[in-house]
Parts: sequence; structure tokens; C-alpha cells
Amino acid sequence: MNENKSPIPSNGFLESLIDLFAGLEQYRSPYAPTVQAPDEMVEQLVQNAAFKTGLVSATCSLPPGPLGLLSILPELLVIYRIQGHLVLDIAALHGKEVHVTRELLLYCLFKHGSAHVFRKVVEETSLKILIRPTTVLLFQSLLEKIGLLITKTVLRKQFARWIPLGGAVVTGTFAYFDTKKVGKTAHALFSKEIETWDHITDLEAE
Repeated sequence: MNENKSPIPSNGFLESLIDLFAGLEQYRSPYAPTVQAPDEMVEQLVQNAAFKTGLVSATCSLPPGPLGLLSILPELLVIYRIQGHLVLDIAALHGKEVHVTRELLLYCLFKHGSAHVFRKVVEETSLKILIRPTTVLLFQSLLEKIGLLITKTVLRKQFARWIPLGGAVVTGTFAYFDTKKVGKTAHALFSKEIETWDHITDLEAE
């Protein structure tokens, strides 16, 4: 395969991902904390977001072959934006929007793919979420691991791009259920008490 035409995530894509999260930090959810448990509203938000991401992924997968490959990374950024807004809306319904950081956004979006990646940043107990502030080095390491997770997604989408119509169904279905998992993670997380460690830990060599 020609590496120059491969949509495997590069440093440029990770920079775009950082810019995306910087933009999400400026997003202000239209939702406010509810008096009662927001389960029904969260369920509706998750369903709507899952439908949107499924539609985006299926539509971007329709062009076959090389043309379809060019749409993979832009597609992922759109999906992550929709999922990021979902996380922030769920946080707002729980009255926890102020606690949302880039680290928590990454945790909600990618925890179901590989929870161990976040063990230096987020510790989850039955009642609390403990967040450890990250150094620049630790955050860079976290992004590199996220990049590996994204690569697996890209490879799966590459394969699907060569399957006429059926590939669109596969990728759309995957995006739909992936967003469902993001919503479930966010709802469970923001249902708990959130605390931040006062100290910053150094990155340990692995």
C-alpha cells in the first residue's frame, strides 16, 4: 500500500484532534441540571447522537475504493465532535459540566476501547471518579496511545470501504453502537462524585 495515500493517523491528525477538543471546551450545552434523575433525557440524547454518527459513517462509506479512503479521517473528526457534544450535554444534565476536561472527554470517548490507557489519569470507584492532573509529557503519551486505538478503527474502515453498500452498513452500525457506549460511559461517570488530585504525577516508563 502506498503510505502517502494511507489514512493512518499522523501527527497532523492528532493535532486536529487536539484542536477539536479545544473547540469542544468552548461549547456550552443548552441543557441544565434536572431536579430528578436525567435518565430519560440522557437516553434520548444518546439515541439521537448514535443515529447521527451512524448516518455520518454510513454516508462517508458509500464512495468505494480510494475515494472513500480519503473521507475516513474527516469522518472520524465529525463523529468525535458529535460524541463530544453528547458528553458535554450529559455532564450538563448532571450539573457537572464544569468538571469536563480534555482528559475526561478522551476517557468518555475511548474508555470502552481500552480502559487501561487511562489508568494514570482517571481512577473510577463505585462512588467516585478521581482525576489526576496531567503533565505535558503524560498528555502526549495519552494521545499517542489514543492514536493507536484510532489506527485500529481506521484499518477497519479501510477494509469496509472496498465492500459496496455492505461496508456502509457495517461502519454505520459500528458508529451507532460506539456512540451508545460513549453515552453509557458518560452517564455512569457524571452520575458519580468527581474529585481532582492536587498533585501531579510524573509519567512512569512502561
